[in-house]
Amino acid sequence: MVWRYKWGTACLAALTLFAVSAWGQGGGTDTADPYTVADIHVDVTATDALAARDKARADGAQRAFETLISRLSPSHVPHVSGEALNNLVAGFEVANERTSPVRYEADFTFRFRPNAVRRLLGEAAPAATEPTSRKPIIVLPVLRSGDRETLWDDPNPWRDAWANRERSGSVPLIVPTGDLADVASIDAPAAVRGIPGNIKAISGRYQGGDVLVVVATPGSEPRRIDVSATRYSPTNSGEAPGTTLTTAGKPGESDAQLMNRAVADTVTQLAQGLKAPPPAPSSTKSLTAHFRANSFADWIALRNRLAAVSEIRSSELVSLDRYAGRVAIRYQGAPEDLRKALQQHDLDLTGSDPDWALEARGPPVAGKH
Repeated sequence: MVWRYKWGTACLAALTLFAVSAWGQGGGTDTADPYTVADIHVDVTATDALAARDKARADGAQRAFETLISRLSPSHVPHVSGEALNNLVAGFEVANERTSPVRYEADFTFRFRPNAVRRLLGEAAPAATEPTSRKPIIVLPVLRSGDRETLWDDPNPWRDAWANRERSGSVPLIVPTGDLADVASIDAPAAVRGIPGNIKAISGRYQGGDVLVVVATPGSEPRRIDVSATRYSPTNSGEAPGTTLTTAGKPGESDAQLMNRAVADTVTQLAQGLKAPPPAPSSTKSLTAHFRANSFADWIALRNRLAAVSEIRSSELVSLDRYAGRVAIRYQGAPEDLRKALQQHDLDLTGSDPDWALEARGPPVAGKH
């Protein structure tokens, strides 16, 4: 059974469900649309079934958005949540729904508003009719302990660290959730050995992208995590490029913190091996500033003003929630020059590194959306 709901601007916690989908009542979901994200499996336990259902929808929307951003492959990945995320979603479908007094499990398909996403990401996002120009890399985190290799089974804190990593940078990564189709496609031994048929199967579930197998082996003397990362192409069964690195533990650091750093180290090394954006000229500086935002439109208005400042080379949204946002700005000249240039466009820049703040004066500037 598939249920379709309309995604309104109200909070996800609202208990009223709309019977009419934002996609209409005909046909199935067009998963070829790059702005549609399917197969988001959620399994949530809470104080009661209604709370579990609401949390499942919110978690599913967040994961679908992250998958969408990885698919569109912008040079920067903003963090969007709350009402700002709600405004990006056109509708969703629910299938394979199962409930208990404290648990909710289902498979979600989310459809995002192309124009809203493009306004958020600027020129980084393709039009809905354009093919995606860059496929994400599918990450398979295997935890090795003695003779045991764990991929989908719990506990796997290594996979948890990858799933919860900070989304940033230019490398589009997807960590599969480990649903039944994932498990049927590949297991830990096949991933470690890079068996072509299994690599092709898991790649096919996620747009046919390359597969990165990251094997973590914790060590105790000295405390560390040894990582072996091998990247496979589903269309090439030849020798796969690989790398190894070690992340040493710090005094007082928890196992989870150590694994998080190992993930960050691996992503950094991976990025160095990919086509990354060229470094900014030495005369170009950067800062990150907070700004007030009561709606998604507030960010668009601010972005329009920043685009009119000739000293600014680029501005990228770092995060956005219901009340505030953060923007990364690359600019030419000294901070005082930037401050004066912004004032000419009714923008006040206050503070200093690392705590800058932007505030707009006067009516918003109309611009190209």
